[in-house]
Amino acid sequence: MGKRKIKKTDISGSVILNALMEYIPDSIFFKDLDSRFFRINRACAEKFGVKNPEEAKRKTDFDFFSEEHAKQAYEDEQNIIKTGKPIVGFEEKETFEDKEDKWTYTTKMPLYNKERKIIGTFGITSDITDRKKSEEALKESRSKTEAILHCTADGLYATDKKGKVLMYNKKFLELWEIPKKLIDMDSDEILLDFVSDQLIEPQVFMKKVYKLNRSNKESTDIIHFKNGKIFERYSCPLKQDGEIIGRVWDFRDITEQKKAEEKIWYLSCHDKLTDLYNRAYFEEELKRLDTGRQLPLSVIFCDVNGLKEMNDNHGYDKGDQLLCKVADILRGSFRTEDIVARWGGDEFIIVLPNTDKKIVDDIIDRICEDCKLSNEFDFPISVSFGKAIKNKKSQDIDLIISQAEKRMIMNKRAMKAAV
Repeated sequence: MGKRKIKKTDISGSVILNALMEYIPDSIFFKDLDSRFFRINRACAEKFGVKNPEEAKRKTDFDFFSEEHAKQAYEDEQNIIKTGKPIVGFEEKETFEDKEDKWTYTTKMPLYNKERKIIGTFGITSDITDRKKSEEALKESRSKTEAILHCTADGLYATDKKGKVLMYNKKFLELWEIPKKLIDMDSDEILLDFVSDQLIEPQVFMKKVYKLNRSNKESTDIIHFKNGKIFERYSCPLKQDGEIIGRVWDFRDITEQKKAEEKIWYLSCHDKLTDLYNRAYFEEELKRLDTGRQLPLSVIFCDVNGLKEMNDNHGYDKGDQLLCKVADILRGSFRTEDIVARWGGDEFIIVLPNTDKKIVDDIIDRICEDCKLSNEFDFPISVSFGKAIKNKKSQDIDLIISQAEKRMIMNKRAMKAAV
């Protein structure tokens, strides 16, 4: 059994979320079941024209946008609440009554509570108005291209049907780190060889380029780099007098936006105090693991002994430290494929695919030994365990969890009686 080592950190999930809400330039919002805002970030407040994000509480899109846009947003969010299906990465036009319309790249997702019940929605929008304006300008007239080339935050590049470079902007060179002497060679093939070497899937990238060069369709996709960067790639035919003469490529660095979305997803799946998975995520993963090929599927229920006494005698900060220490011990005792979660309060739960009784017993013994060896408190850490194993596909996993919990309670009572 290999141990997974996690580097300790004193940065809580709330600190990370507050930092995102304060400084990220994209708009982040959280809404209740009636699509009323109960939290927005500073960037969203600035877009709405309010000085403090708190001013948006209990208001709706109808207070900030045109009725047409607000109605569509409300219908989309109510559908998410009804179906649980997110709307990921779509472009929408935000219209206002008293100011210029904006285009955004938006993701909206259902917001769950600990019981895995939908309690609202949340989302992130990124302003892509400049990019859309650039695209429209390119479509309307090639004569306007030079005027906008160096004004956009996107990297722009165009070739003719034979692969000759027609135009590019400085941002394109910066994004792809292309030397000026390379672009001056005026060859699309040479550039493709250079840029594809930076990508995780260069063959997929090249295949898409060749396919689009023979197409009259528009296209938008995502490109992943070896160094972690993420670009959005937009492409459309380059036309002159109604005839296709080449192709235009638009690249936008969306690395930070994707990181922000991942951060929000991470916070929604992890316990704020211990940084283990939360109960909602555990229940979703359990559905995935509850299959015949994962048998035997073992469940361990844990309860931290003495937490109430610790809180009563030394305060909740000390109690939180005890929970975090137990979480660290559990985190280091299981494999990557095992799901370790905080069930609630002083209880933890673990599901172990393809794990039999002997291995489970060995793990529990090792955890008990690690607890005894811990020297962070002036008393040995004590944890009560209960285990149950699903050996047959016909067995109900909920009953297996219930059995593990009941056995944990019995062991906890026995430990108290023995004192």
